[in-house]
Amino acid sequence: MTTVGPTIDALPQNHDALIVLDVDEVVLHFIAPFCELLAEHGAKLHFESFRLTGNVRSLSTGAAVSGHELDRITALLYADQIKRQAPVEGVREALADLRQKADVVYLTAMTPSYYQQRRALLDSHGLTDPMIATERSKGGLLAEMRQRWRGPIVFVDDLPPNLEGARRSAPDIHLVHLMANREFRAHLPPMPHGTLRAENWRDAAAKIAALLANGNEERR
Repeated sequence: MTTVGPTIDALPQNHDALIVLDVDEVVLHFIAPFCELLAEHGAKLHFESFRLTGNVRSLSTGAAVSGHELDRITALLYADQIKRQAPVEGVREALADLRQKADVVYLTAMTPSYYQQRRALLDSHGLTDPMIATERSKGGLLAEMRQRWRGPIVFVDDLPPNLEGARRSAPDIHLVHLMANREFRAHLPPMPHGTLRAENWRDAAAKIAALLANGNEERR
């Protein structure tokens, strides 16, 4: 399993609290630019269930696009992400405030070979917090982070299975679900118990700030 970026021990630590953010659909738009790229390749995503495979179909034949072809198109998106992906609305303003309360780390399951492209993209928008790209379970890395940060940890992701994995590996962290794309929300699988749902970054920032405040109070 490949991991690129700073090791857990090397992450800067300025606060007792930590915010860990998935990137695609949380910090950067993914579905919207992916749909634009699909259109360039003669296909369309139909929001009929919570998955891509089977829901992406050829515009000319109506046939489902293969998983191999979806992987290829996803790789094209990641290779050209600097031009195609943009920050989710409100994320920069929210993090500017939240950085005063907690350290911030980006944790992405994007193919690690595209690390430099994503690092350059985030930096270009002033999102300079450390980033880890990994093929490992996010829960495992969160458990390692818990060994360093003794205050409250908040993990934000758009995929319920990732939130569930985090809950199993680090039971005392706080979970927040945030997905920039609204069309998939109707098909979301169940969330882990206690997960807070955020409609947008304004909502997420308020919920995260409250979790940090309550967590710090509990540890006093």
